[in-house]
Amino acid sequence: MATLNQNHLPVANAPMRIISSKIWPLLFLQLFLYYYTAAQQPHYPDSLVQRYATDTFSLQRKSGPFLVKFAKLPDESKLQQWGLVQPLSRYHYILQHAPEDSMLIYCYSAGYNFKASIPLLQQLEKIPAQDSITMQVSCNTEKKSLMYARVQSYSTQYHVAIAKVKKQDWPLFISQPAIQFADLIRRPAPEIIINTGNLAVNRITFAQQQFPLITGKRVAVSVKEDLFDTTDIDLQGRYISSSYNSTLNTAHALIMATLIGGAGNSGAGGKGVAPEVKLSSADYNSSLFPDEDAYYQQSGITVQNHSYGTGIENYYGAEAVAYDQQIYATDTLVHVYSSGNVGTSPAAGGRYQGIVGYANLSGNFKQAKNIIVSGGTDGATQVMALSSKGPAYDGRILPHVTAYGEDGTSGAAALTSGVVALLQDTWRMLHNTSASAALIKAVVINSAFRSTGIRPSFGGGYGNLHAYGAIKTIQDNRLLQGNAGNHTVTSFDIAIPEGIQEVKVTLCWNDPPATVNAVKALINDLDVTATTADGKTWLPWTLSTYPLIDSLLLPAKRGRDSINNTEQISIEHPVAGTMRLRVTGAQVAAGTQPFYLAYELVPAKSFQWQNPAAGATAAAGQALPLQWQTTYSGNSELSYSSDSGHTWQPIAQNTPVENALYNWVTPNIFRPVMLKLTLTDTSFISDPFYVSPVLTMRAGFNCTDTTLLYWNRQAGATAYQLYTMSNTALIPYSQVRDTFIFIPKATAASLYFAVSPVAAGGWTGIRSYAIDYTQQGVGCYVQNLLADPTTDNKVALSLTLGSTWQLQTVYWERLTREGWITLQQQPVGDAMNFNYLDNSAPEGLLRYRVKLLTVNGQYIYADPVTVTIIAGNHILLFPNPVSSQFTVLDGTPRSRKLVITDMSGRIVLQRNLEDIQETVEVQRLANGIYNCSIYADNKRIYSTQFVKQY
Repeated sequence: MATLNQNHLPVANAPMRIISSKIWPLLFLQLFLYYYTAAQQPHYPDSLVQRYATDTFSLQRKSGPFLVKFAKLPDESKLQQWGLVQPLSRYHYILQHAPEDSMLIYCYSAGYNFKASIPLLQQLEKIPAQDSITMQVSCNTEKKSLMYARVQSYSTQYHVAIAKVKKQDWPLFISQPAIQFADLIRRPAPEIIINTGNLAVNRITFAQQQFPLITGKRVAVSVKEDLFDTTDIDLQGRYISSSYNSTLNTAHALIMATLIGGAGNSGAGGKGVAPEVKLSSADYNSSLFPDEDAYYQQSGITVQNHSYGTGIENYYGAEAVAYDQQIYATDTLVHVYSSGNVGTSPAAGGRYQGIVGYANLSGNFKQAKNIIVSGGTDGATQVMALSSKGPAYDGRILPHVTAYGEDGTSGAAALTSGVVALLQDTWRMLHNTSASAALIKAVVINSAFRSTGIRPSFGGGYGNLHAYGAIKTIQDNRLLQGNAGNHTVTSFDIAIPEGIQEVKVTLCWNDPPATVNAVKALINDLDVTATTADGKTWLPWTLSTYPLIDSLLLPAKRGRDSINNTEQISIEHPVAGTMRLRVTGAQVAAGTQPFYLAYELVPAKSFQWQNPAAGATAAAGQALPLQWQTTYSGNSELSYSSDSGHTWQPIAQNTPVENALYNWVTPNIFRPVMLKLTLTDTSFISDPFYVSPVLTMRAGFNCTDTTLLYWNRQAGATAYQLYTMSNTALIPYSQVRDTFIFIPKATAASLYFAVSPVAAGGWTGIRSYAIDYTQQGVGCYVQNLLADPTTDNKVALSLTLGSTWQLQTVYWERLTREGWITLQQQPVGDAMNFNYLDNSAPEGLLRYRVKLLTVNGQYIYADPVTVTIIAGNHILLFPNPVSSQFTVLDGTPRSRKLVITDMSGRIVLQRNLEDIQETVEVQRLANGIYNCSIYADNKRIYSTQFVKQY
């Protein structure tokens, strides 16, 4: 009898004797039976076979699905020919038809696990056979038709059920034709590390200065995550309450809301993109799906920010379908997402499986077509390594744009949401209607800035968010729109003048939602081309979607795009004349598809200072990003003048002008300033702006009817402008020449105040941080009163005043049985700090205070402070008599036992004492005289009598 070795070959158990010719047929029969039997057993060359295959004889089946693995990357056209159902990796695929290919490694009959997400399958593989798992299930049937599951809830709008399925029933459950896709119920996580907002990078500050009437006041933005602090000084008065908000208040939510719409009342760091926008909150813990349409409609919300992620999910999941469906149906609702903070991680699942640094968007909702996804950059607009990158699961260009997000893409999304709000505000101001989400998206993408020669990429998308350029696009009406039918062509003519450096055109449309887990998300395929006056036709930029890192890194090239619902053409140095744009409905499933075009003409030899803008105020002695936009190149010299251009002081030399950025630490001055950038044959001088130190406001005292505020004097200032809070913003309160002001509480409408210096020329310097005068640690003159025991049982008292205005005398007082007694008095003078040593402090719990006498004879009392004095190892019990409780003080830390007896010797209360100071409740004792004893190590160390009375 033979055994089998590790190679499944027969091995004799004993030396073989001569085998007669009659035995050979039997041996061959045995070998044949062995190999036949072995061939029937499933072999699992890799984990995907175990997960997706049902047996190893799939070629005996004529209909799919099939699990196949290729030795080389297959051609995309052949995959479509074989009926591509789902890519599992660059080599593994689920196909409807068995391929005939010489590079095929295996082809097995597949089950239906391809209808489930990888995280769900991984979780199923971990749990015991008898356990159940709760999941979300996309289906094309009613709730009651789902079998092998307990359905907990069902969305009729999105046809998604929350169902609990037993592991042993899983094969039957997932094989139901009604089941389209099953996924885990995931929990979101915010995508920011710390708050380092910077409005200058994306020309938001410049846009705010150039368009002061565009503040977002006609728009409402929803922040989908936890609730932000609705009473924050930078947000108050603009919160739209709803039943959708979370009950959990977090700092991340406050940062996002502030970046989007902070009013800047607290200080410069509290100002957001759209400082008058209305803000709402929607809880992301209850659902990652879109909120109900009624929520947006009732509150007038047209933008929702999503600064969170789950895991890397490379598939068109139920949430992606739902967001595409909602945007397609409403048309005017814009959803903005952060790309994610896992930019250095490998792709998970799909054709880009395992490729490091690409296809790592954090959440399948970011795979939707009609949303805007924003990646993160540093202050020099370089894409951060942590920023998640495209392509989308089907090769689409993602993220769409990038924005400042040095410590997380949450902030990048919030800035983008704020800019979208400004664009919607601009559109409503001009047209009194809501703009299509596709129009807004076209504007955002087309105005995004890329340096000359830089093309779209999977890291930076179509460029860096540019708030000023986006608003200017709408104000200049550089927009076109139309409707594409199947195989129809719509043409538009654009005049190209002489001397244009670049023309850029972007096409966008809200595409109908695809089926969940679709291989390709695009439904309606439109194409745009541009034909210049010289007869040359230009195609849009496309990126290689081939699943190899080298291919994904290739620069964009021109070609027909059949996967994106955004297409962009840019042409350097276009020929002057008429440029014709053609939008073709290459494939429109039904009816017509509305579309929008945004375009831009960049003049050659152009230069514009963009930060700081004319009339802006910069903080003295702090870093200020100098920004400009230009088509010039080469090295430049930067300088500044604080005397109207009579003299110039150097800032930097040999600065590449194409960098369009230099971080300058401003001088510590209080003056108007101009900038100059000098090239070899020309120079560019900025409009004047102002450099001003930031004053520090403090509370001098906070008395019953009056508060004193004061600040440091600014050289060159002729007055000081005070501000106080209205319902939503700081407004002028009073202008004074002194460095202090008395605030009558009866007429002050707010607790918040700020101050700025006023120059002789009438211009106002930078505003201080706003303070709440009740939260500055200052009482009625007294800022701090301390009482500390010394080593020799004396009491050292120290007093710090917030102000000495109209104060005459300080009285030190101690509480005795007879009341408060004066220990010493001191004249105030100009001192702010006072000290006194009580040399005759008795034992016990002592109370001290100060009494202040004003020049008009009024007394002001500080809140008392307490200190305990115990001589040696003494023990104190007080008060005596006692009504409800007394305190035991022991100068030595130790474990003790307290025993209370009545006058007959009966124990009425006993308890252990561990701390130096302990409170003992005696309220239940009857009135009378009691003995109190304290024991340590079974020895009585203290004994006294006390009187209990009501």
